[in-house]
Amino acid sequence: MPEVALRDLATALEGAGAGTAPHATVPVLPALRTVVPGGGLRPGSAVGLDGPGAASLALALVAGVSRHGGEEGAGGWCGVVGLPGFGVAAAAGMGAEPERLLLVDDPGDRWPDVVAALAEAVDLVLLCPPERPGAAAVRRLSALARKHGCVLALTGAFAREWTGTRLRLRVEDPAWEGLAEGHGWLAGRRVQVVAEGRDAPGAGRRAELWLPAPDGTVRPVETARPPLELVPGSVAAGAPAHPRPSGVPPLVRVRAGEGIA
Repeated sequence: MPEVALRDLATALEGAGAGTAPHATVPVLPALRTVVPGGGLRPGSAVGLDGPGAASLALALVAGVSRHGGEEGAGGWCGVVGLPGFGVAAAAGMGAEPERLLLVDDPGDRWPDVVAALAEAVDLVLLCPPERPGAAAVRRLSALARKHGCVLALTGAFAREWTGTRLRLRVEDPAWEGLAEGHGWLAGRRVQVVAEGRDAPGAGRRAELWLPAPDGTVRPVETARPPLELVPGSVAAGAPAHPRPSGVPPLVRVRAGEGIA
């Protein structure tokens, strides 16, 4: 990355609220709070994103921070590094505030310096490492993230090469809805989001979500329930809720040799 680009990034970071007090947790969207241990991301931690829907999961994390983070719910800041195809419109549909996103599509071979600058000023950095990260870069950036309370969310081919990742979020069993036999539009996708790692011990956690829902948001998949039926007012007076068609009591058959106690 040219030096002038780094200077431009430093100028942009001056307005990103550098030096604000760290949060107890870095917020996530309400739909993800049941699957993320503690209901939010650990400040200063590294989170790995895996599975066929990892890109949508990354959008959801950015949306949770930029809309629900910050003081008094005003929204936090996010940096997105190495993802030229990042869907700003899709993130906004999930609740992200585009004016709180700092995008560095092609950081070049100085990507560690870009991440270091962002980690001092934003709540979350979504990073797709362009190469296998070296041990020195991982130690340096992890230390900066811990110091400033910034979450490093890692995606892409080299995400699993980042040592010290305490939480991994994975998407399983994606199923799009809306297509019929050869026609229709993709309306929404149901997935299983799984949390694993040292911050989610044991069997981990999982939740079935719309990612995205037909309206572009992220929300839990609700189990369908049968509709409630109106009960006649006479039931309140002691009448049976489901009266028999006739007043004749039902015939009860008892096998031979059995008595009635």
